[in-house]
Amino acid sequence: MPVFAFTLLAVGISAGAVGLLGNNDDLFGTGLFIVLAALPLTIIRTVQNSQRVTDDQLADADRAGYNRALDHVARGLLDAPTPPTPGNREDRAERDAGNVITLNPNRVRHTERKAQ
Repeated sequence: MPVFAFTLLAVGISAGAVGLLGNNDDLFGTGLFIVLAALPLTIIRTVQNSQRVTDDQLADADRAGYNRALDHVARGLLDAPTPPTPGNREDRAERDAGNVITLNPNRVRHTERKAQ
């Protein structure tokens, strides 16, 4: 099937190009029809190839994932980060993390700080 689909695609493209360059609408239409007939075959073959995995490919992917996990553990990338400190403002109505910007700001008025 792949040789047949590729042959249909090549014949259709070349017939369409000759028909387009030679101002022959019938040849261009025939080439377009052949290309459109070859596309589903090409798509089916491509999907089938992408869904099939050999045992060697599966073993290589498993080994690569295992090596990557070991590398992450060795570099400390899997440790949980420490939470941020909340800051030193105690007059807030609700407590936010130090790096959070609230979308609905508190309506409680705070005394403004001024430069000294």
